[in-house]
Amino acid sequence: MSNPRRPRRQQQRAIDTRQRILDAAGALFVVDSYEGASVGDLITAARTSKGAFYRHFPGGKVEVATAIMRDTLSMDGLRAQRIMLQEVVDIGMILAYRISRENALQAALKLSFHSNAPETYGTPWPDWIAFNAGQLSEARRRGELKQFVDVEQQAYQIAGDWAGAVLISDIVDRHLGNVEARISRMYRNLATAIAVPDLLPEIDFSVNRGRHLYTAFLEDPAGHADATGPEPARDEPAGAGPV
Repeated sequence: MSNPRRPRRQQQRAIDTRQRILDAAGALFVVDSYEGASVGDLITAARTSKGAFYRHFPGGKVEVATAIMRDTLSMDGLRAQRIMLQEVVDIGMILAYRISRENALQAALKLSFHSNAPETYGTPWPDWIAFNAGQLSEARRRGELKQFVDVEQQAYQIAGDWAGAVLISDIVDRHLGNVEARISRMYRNLATAIAVPDLLPEIDFSVNRGRHLYTAFLEDPAGHADATGPEPARDEPAGAGPV
């Protein structure tokens, strides 16, 4: 009689191997760059075989980079909020929390700025700009935005400001330990400029908001996606930390 558990164990091993390759590639792309890391380097760092590597990524290094771009820059952790501008803030804070801790996400950011990224392995920026535009359009419908705000241009600026703050923080500080505080300050300045004044006191810019939302998602991915319950506690002053 066949063992019904064996296929599931094999499937889990395959998932683990694929993730190990992505994690190793992310770390190498951050340290050595995409161009500086060879397929052999990826195989060695992931502690796998050449056969296993190409079973998961028959297209080689380009396919690994494509998977990193697709898998890591996600909306995981975002939850519905009463104030749409809060959601605009939340996804930026979640990604700020994650990028200070995840090599693959750091690699995805760096890869996304290669001049040939759109043609080679993709770039998330058009999708994020469109996502921000959708949120801002809904915020306008709800009366949250000042009249002068150009939704399309503002969506573009949010993506640029976020990426610039992360990249400059990494260059100036030589680490990403301050990035959540810097992104929190960025969103506070943004909201001050575009939100109707009465709304500002209701928006949470806490430095740890991204951590609260993302760890809640990891603990309960299915329940968190559609949750509309209590928001994370404001355990730090908005915009606290170095600027």
